[in-house]
Amino acid sequence: MANPFNYYEKQHAVDMTQIEYETDINAPVERVYEYYTNPDNIKEAWPRDVVKESESTTPSKNEPGSEMKVKGEYMGRQAEMRLEVAEKEPNRRLVTRQTEGPFKKWESIQEFQGNNNRTHVRHVIDYELGTAAKAGNFVTGSQADDKIRQGLEQAAQTVRQKLESQQH
Repeated sequence: MANPFNYYEKQHAVDMTQIEYETDINAPVERVYEYYTNPDNIKEAWPRDVVKESESTTPSKNEPGSEMKVKGEYMGRQAEMRLEVAEKEPNRRLVTRQTEGPFKKWESIQEFQGNNNRTHVRHVIDYELGTAAKAGNFVTGSQADDKIRQGLEQAAQTVRQKLESQQH
């Protein structure tokens, strides 16, 4: 009979978490996509206790292979995350992945669907906490989930308010 402890370890060998948030914004898809995917706007939209700075680190922004850095508080301490644009479909989809940073894995998928003057945004983040964070008990998985979920929701609401107020 197999050791149940080994089975448990295998079951939890990949601790991936997926957080998703969807919203509708009363603005054309071109404006929503442009604002949402500009690295300089990340710090404007996300909560200050999560993201302190964000900027592009390559001459081109949001082209496949271009990079950005985001400084903030991750897992209870200051850290920097470097992200690379992995996929881009203008006004439809942007995928970024962490190349350096506090997470074992981080992938952000933003999808946009425009319909006249209204845009549906779906933002999915797949991540796995790094082993140093787990070993040091900096944060539990549920605390990280809550912070990221709150960040996604606040960012979406901030972008919606900003873009919809510019309409009038």
